[in-house]
Amino acid sequence: MIRTPGELYRFTGFDVPARGADPDFQLDALQRRVDQECREKTAALARENQLTREIQALRGERDRALRALEEAHLNTLHRLARAAEQKDGEAGQHMRRIGLFSGLIAEALGYPEAYCELLYKAAQLHDIGKIGIHESILRKPGPLTTDEWKLMREHPRIGAGILSGSDLPVLQLAAEISLSHHEHFSGAGYPLGSAGIAIPLSGRIVGLADFFDALTMDRCYRKALPDDEVLAMIRERRGQQFDPRIVDAFMRIADQIVLARDSINEVEAICDLPDIHGDWWMAF
Repeated sequence: MIRTPGELYRFTGFDVPARGADPDFQLDALQRRVDQECREKTAALARENQLTREIQALRGERDRALRALEEAHLNTLHRLARAAEQKDGEAGQHMRRIGLFSGLIAEALGYPEAYCELLYKAAQLHDIGKIGIHESILRKPGPLTTDEWKLMREHPRIGAGILSGSDLPVLQLAAEISLSHHEHFSGAGYPLGSAGIAIPLSGRIVGLADFFDALTMDRCYRKALPDDEVLAMIRERRGQQFDPRIVDAFMRIADQIVLARDSINEVEAICDLPDIHGDWWMAF
């Protein structure tokens, strides 16, 4: 605590007045100096606060613009993916089903909701590369020739090429999925022949989701197989085509997966599914 004028002078940095000087005059000058500095600091703080508010407003505008740009970019890619889906003879909501199955599997594996939601969005673009494959191959009712299979197996690379180079996490993940969702845990898949955990987690999850959906839905070259038969095929491929840990998680929620598929298909039979702007799991 400051008790004397001398202590006040030393505290504020002013020289202690010489003996015989008028102390009242010195104190008045000191008070005026302190008041002036207080006013200057108050004004500077006000300017700083105003500048902070303006910066926050600009950041808000920037973030809104970036979100709008991201939404526009994603919307364009989703339209392209839907075009690829229709080109493949898939009239239904294959994209939406794969996204939802993948999110549910990731959730069953214990991954955070943020990752499940990101995977739900990214997985829907997994087959975008089919836009680069001719319809005569995609819709061929019979078996593909060796040359046709070579062309078909290029769609993961085509998709990754379309999606790569973005700074958006959802598109980075989508590019990863496109390139890896036809790889097999044993190394017998394509296009890279990756094996085990060298295959990205996202690709391992989407690969299983895609397998289940592809075989339990009608295609131009065959009718849908019964759910129980497809589940048995998945069990048989545990450790070969599919990651055992992901198979186990899938089997724990198989009833939920079937319910999600049937719910989406029922809505589709009535009308087009709306875009979902809430939580990812509210898609069904």
